[in-house]
Amino acid sequence: MVRPLSSRADSAHLVKKFLGTLALLGSALPAAASPTTADQVVSYAAGNARADYQIPAAALGNLSGDTGFGGLNPFNPPFSHNDIVIVGEGGSLTLHLSNNVPTNGKNLGVYVNDGYTDTSAGGTGQTNAGPSGFSAFPNAIVSVSQDGNAWYALSQQPMSFPVATNYYTDTAISGNFQALGTQHASQSLPYLGTAQQLANSSYDQIKAAFNGSAGGNWLDLKGVPLPAINYVRFDVPTGAKRMVVDAIGAVGATSTLHGGDKIVSEDVGTGTHTSDVVIDFGPQSYDFRVHYSTPSITGEKAVQMIRDSSDLKLTVESFSFGDFVTGFAYGGYSQTGDGSGGSGYWQYDVSADGVAWQGSLQGAGDRMLTDGSYDGWLWSGADHADPILPTAIPEPSSLAAMSLFATGLLRRRRPSAEK
Repeated sequence: MVRPLSSRADSAHLVKKFLGTLALLGSALPAAASPTTADQVVSYAAGNARADYQIPAAALGNLSGDTGFGGLNPFNPPFSHNDIVIVGEGGSLTLHLSNNVPTNGKNLGVYVNDGYTDTSAGGTGQTNAGPSGFSAFPNAIVSVSQDGNAWYALSQQPMSFPVATNYYTDTAISGNFQALGTQHASQSLPYLGTAQQLANSSYDQIKAAFNGSAGGNWLDLKGVPLPAINYVRFDVPTGAKRMVVDAIGAVGATSTLHGGDKIVSEDVGTGTHTSDVVIDFGPQSYDFRVHYSTPSITGEKAVQMIRDSSDLKLTVESFSFGDFVTGFAYGGYSQTGDGSGGSGYWQYDVSADGVAWQGSLQGAGDRMLTDGSYDGWLWSGADHADPILPTAIPEPSSLAAMSLFATGLLRRRRPSAEK
């Protein structure tokens, strides 16, 4: 039995062996194996954007941590025309994504050029009650598409993008300057909070709130009647001022999705045998496909492989009977607990098909996964009893019923003057 109970003593009686050799995970965050970014400019109409910020290719690829004046952080946003593109009033920008992005949650991130006002005495980074920025936050109507032809507007009115970006996690801000570092945040890890949660915060507190993410504005795709998206468009209608795009981040899927397909977020390992590990936080569930060459591997080995090759963070706690999984973090979600003192815990289930689950009678260190088998981890605070295999929504038979397009158009910012 591996469902932790309310106390460590109770758990010790019922858990045979749980991840007997697993070590605590360090603080460094591995980079995602296949980060999803914008990889192609499909179309660009500048609108009334500044002429020197009309290079749409600036929105492609990864974030750049070097702004030309120290590290990229919420108080020192990108300002080079090689890093950001402005879409002015009456303009539009359409980007193709490097991977399929499922529509089952806040999976699409937009990084802009927000720079928060620093109210600290020594220029160390401190937001005010806003937090307020150097200039008005970018805004645009956002539409998404799977094929580049049929579009679905996420809102009928322009949405604001008030969450700033952070790049380095291992250097501080001093005298309004941050030295470049060696460890950086993840562009593909969602920040699920709001800009208001960053108010009255020091730079260290902002980094803690981002929890390994580069921040940015993460858009909820639930309700989009498509299995996945491959395109995003920003339109700036009359009166909306401007949109600025630095980069796109996303939680992608490993294959093209059709209605009813399972959504695999990460493929790890090599070999002809595969098993799935489903980690269900309650609000959202993730499926990881593990490849291996031996006939079987332990459940312990499977989660270690995922941890070492993706953004997944894993923590364990040592008991007299072995080590116990106490925490997972992925996709912006994070839950930790061992069941003691009324805290939550991670339930460990097994399945042959990812749909019908039962509690494992072995710990993950003894449980052997074989080709086609499933392991499932469910946070006890979820409103359902078993892990849910994430699947793409059925594609509608007719896209005509969708709110397919938002007419409109877009612009951007910085160093000393608003752009």
